[in-house]
Amino acid sequence: MYRNILVAFDASQPSETALIHAARLARALGASLRVAYVEVDPALYFPLMAAALPSVADMQHGLGAETLAVREAALGILAREGIAADFATLPLIDNHTHIADRVLTEARRVGADLVITGSHGRRGLARLALGSEANRLLQHADRPVLVVKSPNP
Repeated sequence: MYRNILVAFDASQPSETALIHAARLARALGASLRVAYVEVDPALYFPLMAAALPSVADMQHGLGAETLAVREAALGILAREGIAADFATLPLIDNHTHIADRVLTEARRVGADLVITGSHGRRGLARLALGSEANRLLQHADRPVLVVKSPNP
């Protein structure tokens, strides 16, 4: 059925739920698993923020530390689930590219036959204000996408 699964992960609760689901599904199917983290440089969306920082080097260091923390969180979940996976960092290159687009580009590049993502399940104004990368994945995907909803608190 599915042999090559890609899961989007950013260490949020919905992405943790999706990663656990992806790990269990990959194990049950004997599929390979790739974890994809889209590294978003805040300066792309908040250029004034970049001006407030002491240097580009400091900003890159902070971004690298965040990426390392996300990677460690993913590896911890995978270790608890008893499954190995590749981890890919996907830099977001410009503010016209969506996170979902980077995930789909990676899915095509590695030949993933299933993409898994988490969702907060927001509705109404919250969804309008915050957008929905999961929805964009569904709209633009050229392969199956599984959206795993995070449990309601």
